[in-house]
Amino acid sequence: MKQLIFILSFFTITSGIAQEIKFSISAPDTTIYMARYFGKNTYYADTAELKNGVAIFDGSKHRGGLYALILPNGRPIDFIIDGEPAIDMVIGDINEPIKTMDVKKSTNNKVLFDFMQYNGKQREKAQVLSDKMKEAKDEKTKDVIKEEYKKLNDEVKAYQSKLVENNPDRFVGVMIKMTMDPELPEHPRDEAGNITDSNYVYNYYLNHYWDNVDLTDYRVVNCKVFHNKLDKYFAKKGSFLNPDTVIVYAKKLVDKTDAEDQTNKVFQYVVHHITNKYESMQIVGMDKVFYFMASSYYCTPEPKAYWITDDYKKKVCERREHIGRTLIGNPAIPLILPDSTEKKWINFYDLKGDYTVLYFWDPHCGHCKKSTPKLQTLYEEKFRERNVPIYAIGKASGDDFEDWKAFIRKHNLEFVNVGVTDSIFNIVTDTSAAGIAKTYNLIQNYTTVQSLNYADTYDVYSTPKIFLLDGDGRILYKQISIGQLEEIVDGLTGHADDEKLFPVEDPENGLDPETE
Repeated sequence: MKQLIFILSFFTITSGIAQEIKFSISAPDTTIYMARYFGKNTYYADTAELKNGVAIFDGSKHRGGLYALILPNGRPIDFIIDGEPAIDMVIGDINEPIKTMDVKKSTNNKVLFDFMQYNGKQREKAQVLSDKMKEAKDEKTKDVIKEEYKKLNDEVKAYQSKLVENNPDRFVGVMIKMTMDPELPEHPRDEAGNITDSNYVYNYYLNHYWDNVDLTDYRVVNCKVFHNKLDKYFAKKGSFLNPDTVIVYAKKLVDKTDAEDQTNKVFQYVVHHITNKYESMQIVGMDKVFYFMASSYYCTPEPKAYWITDDYKKKVCERREHIGRTLIGNPAIPLILPDSTEKKWINFYDLKGDYTVLYFWDPHCGHCKKSTPKLQTLYEEKFRERNVPIYAIGKASGDDFEDWKAFIRKHNLEFVNVGVTDSIFNIVTDTSAAGIAKTYNLIQNYTTVQSLNYADTYDVYSTPKIFLLDGDGRILYKQISIGQLEEIVDGLTGHADDEKLFPVEDPENGLDPETE
C-alpha cells in the first residue's frame, strides 16, 4: 500500500524583510532563540526575551526564509519570513504548538500552519485505516480499506496542488511544490500490449525529477526538503546504476543552477553535496564521479567552487590525484617489486594473464589472515588453470618482513608474492649520500618510484584490497571481496554456474573493510 503524502516539517529560506516578528507564548519569562536552516542543518540566528508572554525579534536583521523558533521547553517550531512587513503568531500550548497555533499576521505562515494542521488530521484518519487493515480478515474488506486509503491520499495531493496553485511566488508554495514528485507515465506499448521501451519510465523519472524545483531560486537551498530531494536523487541505492550516468545527470543539475551569482548558494550546495557524497561512497567505480566533480569545479586554475580555501582545494585535488590513478577502465600503473628472496624483481605486466589479480595485504591484518588463504584456494583450484595470475603485494618491511615470509610458508602461497622488502626499505629510507645513490640505482635498473610507493600509487590505506585487471592491464574491478572476486572471475572465464567455494552471501566472504 502506498503511504500518504504527509509533510512532517519544512526547512527553507526565502527573500524579503520582515520588520517585526512577534510571538505570543503562554510561558514564564525567559530567553528564547531563533535558528535558520541551510540544507539539513540549523544555525543560530537570533535571541529575544520573552516577557509577559511576548517575544519580539527584529526582522530587518534576517534574510527571508524558514526559521525555527526554539520554544521554552526546547521544542522547535518552524515559521516563514518572506517579505511580509509583520509577523504575529500566538502559540496557545508549547507542548502542542502546531495544533494551537493562531497566525494573526503573515499569509505564508497562515497557509503553512493550516496545511500542517490539515496533515495532522489526515494522519489520524490514515492510522484508523491502518488499524482496520490489520484487523481485516477477508480480501473484500481489505480492498475497501485500500480504496479509502487511496481516496485519502488523493485528497492530500489535491490539497497540496491547490496550495501551490494559490501561492506560486510565496515561499510556502515554492517549498511544498518541491515535495511533490512528478507523475510518472505508463510504459509505451505496441498494439499487442507489449512494452516497447523498458527504460522509458526510468528515463522519464531522471529527466523530470527536478520539474517542481526552481534551481535558480536561492531560497530552495535553505531547506531540508531540498537536501532530502538531492540526497534521494544521488542515494547509494537510488536511481543511478553506473558512474557515467551519475556524471551526466550531475552536470545537467549543476548547469541548471546560477553559478555566477555568489549570493545564490544553490550552485555551491549542489556541487559540494555531490562531490562529498561520491568521495566517500563505497560502491565500486563510483569514485569516478568524485574525480569528475573535482576536475570540473575545484581543480582548475580558476576554480568554479569560489567558496573554497587554498587548503581545502589542495586537499580535494590531492584526493582527486590519488583516485585518478586507479579509476576503473584506466590502465593499471605497473608495479615492479622483489619476491621474498629479494633477488627476483617481478613486473605484473610480465605475467601475461587473461586476467590478473592485484592483491594488497598485511600479515598482521585480521581480515588479511582470513582472506589470503582463501585466495590461495581460489588460485589452486580455479585461477591457475584459467590463466588468472595473482600478484600479491605484502607489507614486508621492518618487523613485518619475517612475519610476511613465515605467513607465505605456513599457508603455502603459490601465487606471486612481492613487496618492499626489508633491505629495499632500508635503502630507500636512507637519506645519506650513499642511500640516495643506492635508491637512484634501484630506480634506474630495477623498479620505479610508483612501485616503491605502491600504497600511495594504488590508494591503499587499509587492507586487504583487491583489483582485477583485464588482459591488457586495464582495471575492471577494485575494492571487491574474495567472494565477489570468485563470482566475477567465474563469469568472465565461462564458469558462471560453477559451485562457489566462497559464496558472496556468506558474511565471511563479504565486502572488504573499505566497502563495509
